[in-house]
Amino acid sequence: MKGSSSKFAAAALAFAHAGSAIQLNIQNTSSIKEAAGEVAKGLYVYHNEAATTGQFNQPQPWFWWLSGSGWNGLMEYTVFTKDDFYKKDLMSALSKNVGPKFDFIPPEQAGWEANDDQAYWVFNALTAMEYNFDKLPGGPSWDVVATNAWNGFVDRWNTETCNGGLKWQYTPDKNGWNYKNAVTNGAFFQTSARLARYTGNQTFVDWATKIWDWSRAVGLVSADYHVYDGTSDDKDANCSTVNRIEWTYNIASYLHGAAHMYNATGDAAWEKHVQGLVATTAAVFFKPAKTGVMFEQNCEPTKGCTTDQTSFKASLSRWLGKTAVLVPSTRTEIMGLLGKSAAGAAQACAGNNNSTCGVSWTGTGFDGQSDFGVELSALETIQSLLVFEAPAFAISPDNHNHPAPSSSSSSATPPASSSSSSAAGTSTSVPAATTTTAATTTATATTMATKTKLPAQSSSVPAQSSAPAHNACGQKHK
Repeated sequence: MKGSSSKFAAAALAFAHAGSAIQLNIQNTSSIKEAAGEVAKGLYVYHNEAATTGQFNQPQPWFWWLSGSGWNGLMEYTVFTKDDFYKKDLMSALSKNVGPKFDFIPPEQAGWEANDDQAYWVFNALTAMEYNFDKLPGGPSWDVVATNAWNGFVDRWNTETCNGGLKWQYTPDKNGWNYKNAVTNGAFFQTSARLARYTGNQTFVDWATKIWDWSRAVGLVSADYHVYDGTSDDKDANCSTVNRIEWTYNIASYLHGAAHMYNATGDAAWEKHVQGLVATTAAVFFKPAKTGVMFEQNCEPTKGCTTDQTSFKASLSRWLGKTAVLVPSTRTEIMGLLGKSAAGAAQACAGNNNSTCGVSWTGTGFDGQSDFGVELSALETIQSLLVFEAPAFAISPDNHNHPAPSSSSSSATPPASSSSSSAAGTSTSVPAATTTTAATTTATATTMATKTKLPAQSSSVPAQSSAPAHNACGQKHK
């Protein structure tokens, strides 16, 4: 984008001259916005318009998916703070990576991209859909982009083993082909649920329920709401055992999907699932730190978190905050957790004499480790306190079936207020969504036609970069 290099230099210079620590009053909207702005500058030091990893520089291994998560964070920063400094570069990056079929499968990532990588770019489309964000120039509406990607997930739903599930990878020659993991299936669940709430389309409701039931049946989501990393279908394994590692972003994916399902249907069963997931999240990723501050319990205590693992807390903060909006009964607990964690993150942004953020927020000051994921996690956690500043979640004008879930309102007072907005309607109109029950029995996921899809949509193709990709998807958090 014209002028991007000068903007990058200005952002880097401003960041370099920032104070030694970020000051944050979690009860003051202006203070939260200022703190988020400082962290956003730190994240944007990694921006490189020419980078084929999603327009952000990152150390090896290169993660295109992580750039998608970074842009999602900056989209929310734009919405929450109304600061549009990053907007042109954001729209440019989305245009370059959405692909010719408008489904976030760009040819530059061929051979590297996997289902979860794609999903983290699709989350940008879903966020833009929900907040009525600017359309891509010459492109379809954001709900159409998200539906195009969703159709691909439906096509790749694999019933040859385990009675269903999405595999981590697209193709058999990739490391992870025999792994049906939580981040992938949680992303499919969340995408279905978010489209269900926005459109009122029963097909999305049914698929979200189907994925949830399958995840419970194979043990990715336990009866007490722990979310485990994945399960193997290699040879005769057939998802008979589960890798019980727990990461923040895995439980976050299912939590936010369940929140959208409750908001879409008003079904108390979904509210119960949300409350259970919040309770387990607090027990695993907050309370063991004693300070009540979020931490990545699988790698943070040993200082072993890799570049992508340091970003996982960003997903949890992002989706916890939005869950507090969608499910009012969770608001007090969630905003309490996020408030303590935001304060912890801010005091850890005291490194290198320029407010560089650290991985651990449970101690005092900067811990000596920082990278793209660290900055993104701090940004999402601090700006999550502004979630009530955002417009109300939009629904399609064609959706006349969205209930108003009855739930006791929280006594927590956010530092900002909400307002209403509208968004462009989906191009697909289907019968009204009905209230569904989130069954916890061992579903076989065979009652619904596996290939039930919505028509794919496309429009004119934005310009694509011809530079080669540098992703290493097979090395992620394994």
